[in-house]
Formats: sequence, structure tokens, C-alpha cells
Amino acid sequence: MSISYEMLGIIATVVILGSVLAVTGVATSDFDLGTGELRLPQINAGTSTSTPNAYFEWCFQFEKDCK
Repeated sequence: MSISYEMLGIIATVVILGSVLAVTGVATSDFDLGTGELRLPQINAGTSTSTPNAYFEWCFQFEKDCK
């Protein structure tokens, strides 16, 4: 099986681009590789878990008179 120069160029470009993106992503620390500590919010009996009505929350934020 013969590989053409065009196909070799495409494969090399994808490999180089992927490597650059991987190194850049790790260097900027945008990705957590599992080395950090996972913190969950503490929920107790006094914590409200009810979801407010989004419509009335929107009305309150934009000072609208929603009835």
C-alpha cells in the first residue's frame, strides 16, 4: 500500500496540531487532570434545596410587574 505525499502531510498536520493543543491546554491549566481536590457543597437540614420559579426570578431581576 502506497501513501501519497498529500495524505502524509494531512496526517503530520493533525498530529502536530493535536500535540500543540494538548501542550497548550495543560500549560494553561484549563483541564483538571484529577490532581486537584473535589469540593462539594455541604447540604444540611437547614439548606434550602427548592428551585425558585425562574419566571418570577426574571421579573424581579428586570424589575418587571409580572402577574
